[in-house]
Amino acid sequence: MRSSNHFAIITILIAACCNIFAVDAAVYRCLQDDGHVSYQQVRCHQNSKPLSIRQSRTGSSGLRSGERALLGEYQKRKPGGAPKPQGENSTADKKTESCRTRKTQLDKVKEKLRRGYNIKEGDRLHQQRSDHEDYLRQFCSR
Repeated sequence: MRSSNHFAIITILIAACCNIFAVDAAVYRCLQDDGHVSYQQVRCHQNSKPLSIRQSRTGSSGLRSGERALLGEYQKRKPGGAPKPQGENSTADKKTESCRTRKTQLDKVKEKLRRGYNIKEGDRLHQQRSDHEDYLRQFCSR
């Protein structure tokens, strides 16, 4: 009996994480005669109220706000779209310069990793390399 309750709880938690249930689906918390708690989609034999389950989305993309805005601009742009107005050339130049700067920073980090580093620097250098590569992949590849 106990393992079936654990199985039911685990199943519901996994299903909730995978968004299998509809947002409006009701989940009831039922107290069994032996004192165990179960969660189910149908009402319990007693008077029970449905639990309200909040579905939270993290929304964490790992991007900073400026990078997120730049990604939004890239996503809005149509492939092979109309030519840009004159005033946007400076923005394109800034983006190109930003990509060039990131590439230079990535090269410096890779060089440091090849030359050698102490233990304290290792994690930081690997994280920087990963960040620079992600940035270049998302914003600078064409």
